[in-house]
Amino acid sequence: MNVFITGTDTDAGKTTVSSWICSKVHTKYWKLIQTGMDSDSATVRKFAPHTEIIPETYNLKAPLSPYDAALLESVEINTDRFRTKLDKIIIEGAGGLFVPISENFYMIDAIQNTNSAALLVVRSKLGMINHILLSIFAMKSRKIPIIGIIVCGNLQKNLKQTIEHFSQTKILAVLEESNNLNQLIDQTPLPQEILEILS
Repeated sequence: MNVFITGTDTDAGKTTVSSWICSKVHTKYWKLIQTGMDSDSATVRKFAPHTEIIPETYNLKAPLSPYDAALLESVEINTDRFRTKLDKIIIEGAGGLFVPISENFYMIDAIQNTNSAALLVVRSKLGMINHILLSIFAMKSRKIPIIGIIVCGNLQKNLKQTIEHFSQTKILAVLEESNNLNQLIDQTPLPQEILEILS
Protein backbone atom coordinates (compact mmCIF):
# COMPACT_ATOMS: atom_id res chain seq x y z
CA MET A 1 0.00 0.00 0.00
CA ASN A 2 1.12 3.56 -0.73
CA VAL A 3 0.92 6.67 1.47
CA PHE A 4 -1.11 9.48 -0.10
CA ILE A 5 -0.39 12.91 1.36
CA THR A 6 -3.61 14.89 1.12
CA GLY A 7 -4.60 18.16 2.74
CA THR A 8 -7.60 19.99 4.07
CA ASP A 9 -6.83 22.74 1.54
CA THR A 10 -4.05 24.47 -0.39
CA ASP A 11 -0.88 25.32 1.58
CA ALA A 12 -1.75 22.92 4.37
CA GLY A 13 1.84 21.68 4.45
CA LYS A 14 1.70 18.58 2.23
CA THR A 15 5.13 19.12 0.68
CA THR A 16 6.73 19.72 4.08
CA VAL A 17 5.24 16.47 5.34
CA SER A 18 6.32 14.65 2.17
CA SER A 19 9.88 15.95 2.62
CA TRP A 20 9.86 14.92 6.28
CA ILE A 21 8.79 11.35 5.52
CA CYS A 22 11.12 10.96 2.53
CA SER A 23 14.06 12.17 4.61
CA LYS A 24 13.46 9.35 7.11
CA VAL A 25 12.84 6.36 4.83
CA HIS A 26 14.21 5.17 1.50
CA THR A 27 11.20 5.39 -0.74
CA LYS A 28 9.97 7.01 -3.94
CA TYR A 29 8.07 10.26 -4.20
CA TRP A 30 5.42 11.05 -6.79
CA LYS A 31 3.69 14.41 -7.14
CA LEU A 32 0.64 13.49 -9.19
CA ILE A 33 -0.07 16.90 -10.66
CA GLN A 34 1.91 20.11 -10.33
CA THR A 35 0.12 23.38 -10.95
CA GLY A 36 1.80 26.76 -10.80
CA MET A 37 5.47 27.64 -11.22
CA ASP A 38 6.70 26.10 -7.95
CA SER A 39 8.05 22.55 -7.92
CA ASP A 40 7.10 20.36 -4.97
CA SER A 41 9.38 17.64 -6.34
CA ALA A 42 12.33 20.05 -6.15
CA THR A 43 11.49 20.83 -2.53
CA VAL A 44 11.42 17.14 -1.61
CA ARG A 45 14.71 16.61 -3.47
CA LYS A 46 16.26 19.45 -1.44
CA PHE A 47 15.33 18.03 1.95
CA ALA A 48 15.55 14.33 1.02
CA PRO A 49 18.25 14.09 -1.68
CA HIS A 50 18.38 10.28 -1.60
CA THR A 51 14.71 10.03 -2.61
CA GLU A 52 13.89 8.80 -6.11
CA ILE A 53 11.55 11.32 -7.72
CA ILE A 54 8.88 10.02 -10.09
CA PRO A 55 8.07 12.72 -12.66
CA GLU A 56 4.73 14.47 -12.32
CA THR A 57 2.00 12.94 -14.46
CA TYR A 58 0.94 16.46 -15.44
CA ASN A 59 2.81 19.72 -14.97
CA LEU A 60 0.56 22.73 -15.55
CA LYS A 61 1.58 26.38 -15.41
CA ALA A 62 -1.43 28.15 -13.89
CA PRO A 63 -1.74 28.12 -10.06
CA LEU A 64 -5.30 26.78 -10.24
CA SER A 65 -7.10 23.50 -9.75
CA PRO A 66 -5.82 20.81 -12.15
CA TYR A 67 -9.14 20.97 -13.98
CA ASP A 68 -8.96 24.72 -14.59
CA ALA A 69 -5.23 24.75 -15.31
CA ALA A 70 -5.69 22.00 -17.88
CA LEU A 71 -8.49 23.91 -19.56
CA LEU A 72 -6.26 26.97 -19.97
CA GLU A 73 -3.57 24.88 -21.68
CA SER A 74 -6.01 22.73 -23.67
CA VAL A 75 -4.65 19.65 -21.93
CA GLU A 76 -6.90 16.60 -21.64
CA ILE A 77 -6.19 14.80 -18.40
CA ASN A 78 -6.30 11.01 -18.63
CA THR A 79 -7.08 9.79 -15.12
CA ASP A 80 -6.04 6.22 -16.01
CA ARG A 81 -2.48 7.50 -15.76
CA PHE A 82 -2.92 7.83 -12.01
CA ARG A 83 -3.04 4.08 -11.54
CA THR A 84 0.20 2.50 -10.38
CA LYS A 85 1.63 -0.92 -9.63
CA LEU A 86 4.25 0.65 -7.36
CA ASP A 87 4.02 -0.05 -3.65
CA LYS A 88 5.18 1.72 -0.51
CA ILE A 89 5.74 5.09 -2.14
CA ILE A 90 4.84 8.63 -1.09
CA ILE A 91 2.22 10.23 -3.32
CA GLU A 92 1.37 13.92 -2.91
CA GLY A 93 -1.91 15.32 -4.13
CA ALA A 94 -2.80 18.90 -5.00
CA GLY A 95 -5.10 20.96 -2.78
CA GLY A 96 -7.88 19.25 -0.87
CA LEU A 97 -9.95 16.13 -1.43
CA PHE A 98 -12.52 17.63 -3.76
CA VAL A 99 -10.22 19.61 -6.00
CA PRO A 100 -11.46 18.72 -9.50
CA ILE A 101 -8.98 16.98 -11.79
CA SER A 102 -11.24 16.22 -14.73
CA GLU A 103 -14.94 15.77 -15.37
CA ASN A 104 -16.37 13.67 -12.51
CA PHE A 105 -12.90 12.92 -11.10
CA TYR A 106 -11.56 14.52 -7.92
CA MET A 107 -8.42 14.21 -5.81
CA ILE A 108 -10.21 11.78 -3.53
CA ASP A 109 -10.67 9.47 -6.54
CA ALA A 110 -6.92 9.55 -7.12
CA ILE A 111 -6.36 8.22 -3.59
CA GLN A 112 -8.49 5.20 -4.40
CA ASN A 113 -6.91 4.70 -7.83
CA THR A 114 -3.37 4.56 -6.42
CA ASN A 115 -3.98 1.85 -3.79
CA SER A 116 -3.19 4.29 -1.00
CA ALA A 117 -3.87 4.95 2.63
CA ALA A 118 -4.38 8.64 3.36
CA LEU A 119 -2.37 10.91 5.62
CA LEU A 120 -4.34 14.09 6.24
CA VAL A 121 -2.29 17.28 6.58
CA VAL A 122 -3.83 20.39 8.13
CA ARG A 123 -2.51 23.89 8.77
CA SER A 124 -3.13 25.02 12.34
CA LYS A 125 -5.49 27.96 11.92
CA LEU A 126 -9.02 29.10 12.67
CA GLY A 127 -11.55 26.82 10.97
CA MET A 128 -9.32 23.77 10.83
CA ILE A 129 -11.62 21.57 12.93
CA ASN A 130 -14.43 21.91 10.42
CA HIS A 131 -12.05 21.20 7.52
CA ILE A 132 -10.64 18.14 9.29
CA LEU A 133 -14.04 16.67 10.11
CA LEU A 134 -15.34 17.21 6.56
CA SER A 135 -12.23 15.56 5.12
CA ILE A 136 -12.35 12.59 7.49
CA PHE A 137 -16.07 12.10 6.84
CA ALA A 138 -15.50 12.14 3.08
CA MET A 139 -12.71 9.56 3.22
CA LYS A 140 -14.58 7.28 5.59
CA SER A 141 -17.62 7.39 3.31
CA ARG A 142 -15.33 6.09 0.52
CA LYS A 143 -13.81 3.49 2.86
CA ILE A 144 -10.35 4.96 2.33
CA PRO A 145 -7.86 3.79 4.98
CA ILE A 146 -6.76 6.77 7.07
CA ILE A 147 -3.33 6.60 8.69
CA GLY A 148 -3.83 9.69 10.80
CA ILE A 149 -3.53 13.48 10.92
CA ILE A 150 -0.42 15.66 10.76
CA VAL A 151 -0.76 19.25 11.99
CA CYS A 152 1.56 21.92 10.60
CA GLY A 153 1.90 24.79 13.06
CA ASN A 154 1.49 25.20 16.79
CA LEU A 155 -1.46 23.41 18.39
CA GLN A 156 -3.04 23.88 21.80
CA LYS A 157 -3.36 20.68 23.82
CA ASN A 158 -7.14 21.02 24.22
CA LEU A 159 -7.55 21.35 20.44
CA LYS A 160 -5.66 18.10 19.92
CA GLN A 161 -8.11 16.35 22.24
CA THR A 162 -11.11 17.96 20.52
CA ILE A 163 -9.93 16.99 17.03
CA GLU A 164 -9.19 13.39 18.00
CA HIS A 165 -12.48 13.07 19.85
CA PHE A 166 -14.73 14.27 17.05
CA SER A 167 -12.77 12.84 14.13
CA GLN A 168 -12.03 9.53 15.84
CA THR A 169 -8.64 9.82 14.17
CA LYS A 170 -5.24 10.14 15.84
CA ILE A 171 -3.00 13.18 15.43
CA LEU A 172 0.31 11.45 14.72
CA ALA A 173 2.56 14.51 14.87
CA VAL A 174 2.60 18.28 15.15
CA LEU A 175 5.24 19.99 13.01
CA GLU A 176 5.52 23.26 14.89
CA GLU A 177 6.34 26.63 13.34
CA SER A 178 10.09 26.89 12.75
CA ASN A 179 12.54 29.19 11.01
CA ASN A 180 14.79 26.19 10.41
CA LEU A 181 12.91 23.60 8.37
CA ASN A 182 15.99 21.41 8.04
CA GLN A 183 16.27 21.15 11.79
CA LEU A 184 12.55 20.54 12.24
CA ILE A 185 12.58 17.71 9.70
CA ASP A 186 15.75 16.21 11.16
CA GLN A 187 14.66 16.31 14.80
CA THR A 188 11.03 15.17 14.44
CA PRO A 189 10.77 11.37 14.57
CA LEU A 190 8.50 9.57 12.15
CA PRO A 191 5.40 8.00 13.76
CA GLN A 192 5.31 4.21 13.89
CA GLU A 193 2.01 4.18 11.99
CA ILE A 194 3.76 5.59 8.92
CA LEU A 195 6.86 3.43 9.28
CA GLU A 196 4.77 0.28 9.40
CA ILE A 197 3.21 0.98 5.99
CA LEU A 198 6.48 1.89 4.29
CA SER A 199 8.67 -0.83 5.81
